[in-house]
Amino acid sequence: MKRFFKIASAVLLLACHSFALKAQTQSTEGSWIQTKKQAQTEKKLIFVDLYFTGCMPCAQMDKEVFPDPKVAALLNADFVTFKSDILKEEIGKKLCMKYGVTGFPTFLLMSAEGKVIDIAGGFHSVEQFTALLQNAKESAKKGVFKKYSPEIQEKEYPDFYKQAYLDGKRNVPFEVIDTYLKSKETSDEIYFVIVTGLRVGKQYDDAFLFNSKKFAKDYGRWSVTNHVFTILQRKKKEYEKKKDLKGFTELVNDSKELYTPEEFTKYSAILLKDFGVEKVVVNPSASKK
Repeated sequence: MKRFFKIASAVLLLACHSFALKAQTQSTEGSWIQTKKQAQTEKKLIFVDLYFTGCMPCAQMDKEVFPDPKVAALLNADFVTFKSDILKEEIGKKLCMKYGVTGFPTFLLMSAEGKVIDIAGGFHSVEQFTALLQNAKESAKKGVFKKYSPEIQEKEYPDFYKQAYLDGKRNVPFEVIDTYLKSKETSDEIYFVIVTGLRVGKQYDDAFLFNSKKFAKDYGRWSVTNHVFTILQRKKKEYEKKKDLKGFTELVNDSKELYTPEEFTKYSAILLKDFGVEKVVVNPSASKK
């Protein structure tokens, strides 16, 4: 029995070490292609970790979650892992562009052919992360995938969007974005990633809220809930001007089913806190009496 536990422990340590090594390998377009080929050969799914050096929750995942024996065993058994620093590596930038990524870490769970099963982000506990991986496995078995196309086709994106992600030129005039979006269908993938990836507001907020549940089904809850929260923060100012707490509360509650109960409790509390309370700005240069 003791010998059995020693062998099991060695296997789990090897799994942890394998994932750690993969995390240290520089990610390139060629390595991304090789990852997909490996997943197809081994009949596994793909797990992508998009991060950057200096990101606190990214570092926390590396330290507390990925080395966990349960997590490492699950990743090594069922996934081919791919990790990319989105500030240093071109393929990371392209994957962020493809999926309109704005927060980190972001996790892509995909089939070997590049079909998206789910997108998630932020720090996950070991329990939350293993549940994410298990749910991805079950969805893949059922053939349930998101609406994203499987390949990165750079020529399909407008120049302003490519420059925003590949060159860091994110200050795009609204008029430029607006002109382009008016030529696209609301349900189109590129429409969705431009709106969420560039945080497009103004007259696009109401349409996004109206379509948010369909967007969540088609493109994943993570991107949608992040953008809905941004919209509701903007809407709060409008409702405060009208002193309409009831109306704003109803608007917040309309988004409830997009979030888990824990998430909704957290975000609704943030949104409704200090509603209508005048923000006092203290001038630090003012002289004290």
